[in-house]
Amino acid sequence: MEGSSRTALERLHKSGITATDIATQFWCERQMELNCLHKPAPTKAMQSGARMHDAWQAAVYVPLTVEPRNYPDVLYKIAYENYTTIRTLLQKNVGRELMVYGSVHGYRVSGKIDELQLRGGKVAIVEDKTVGSGAKVDDAHTLPHRVQIMLYRKLLDEIRRRSYSYDNFSNVYKLKSARLSEEFQKGIRELDIKREFTDLESMWKTMFEEIHHLPELSDDLEIRYTDRRSREKTADILVKYDPGELDRDLAYVMGYWRGERESQPVPEGERWKCKPCKFFGNECKVWWTGD
Repeated sequence: MEGSSRTALERLHKSGITATDIATQFWCERQMELNCLHKPAPTKAMQSGARMHDAWQAAVYVPLTVEPRNYPDVLYKIAYENYTTIRTLLQKNVGRELMVYGSVHGYRVSGKIDELQLRGGKVAIVEDKTVGSGAKVDDAHTLPHRVQIMLYRKLLDEIRRRSYSYDNFSNVYKLKSARLSEEFQKGIRELDIKREFTDLESMWKTMFEEIHHLPELSDDLEIRYTDRRSREKTADILVKYDPGELDRDLAYVMGYWRGERESQPVPEGERWKCKPCKFFGNECKVWWTGD
């Protein structure tokens, strides 16, 4: 069930919260809010990072080539590609790009895991981040990513253990009333997809079942940092999953989404984050001196 207060979501024109939203709250919550309100064009750094993710993804990922025509088509594409990611993981010990869904404090939450690996009989979660040349990878930079990867671990495990079920997902995303477009249905039939996979509900049920049968999830999480220019790995951070720490972090950020407090700017000691921010001196002047 969704949270009783929709104030923050309505104001930001959002139907749910993403793992990236929550992670960005630990970098600069005000920046996260302004990104949602103004939806600025991607920066060159973001575009470069996206190209690197696409290259990593292409190595092991098999996308559905049929173009979605409506939202139910998009939902089908997500479920089918999740299914193929899990099958690839089980066959090749690595899978890329898995969408996960769940509920945090009654609010709809979703996110995309960069990579899953089978290590020692357990499923390990890996998150890829790109950084500028010479950038420091210190606690201020890694905190948002720590929260993000632990949230992925939580969401995936809740699906695996059936505490977030197909029925939960179907009710929230209204699968029973969703209809695939005729063009999309024709496209997936032409791909010779198994007959039982050509129905939206069946595809999602199958995908959930695949996750239910995954091996145990590892508590050892990995964040890989890669230089955007040289494409060389600059740091490899190992994170131990700590549900207590994650619960405290989520309790803090959800105060914003419930409307209990306004978005917080960075503290004075982290004003260095403001200079490269596209909103600094424009929509946000908290630490702006006019220089």
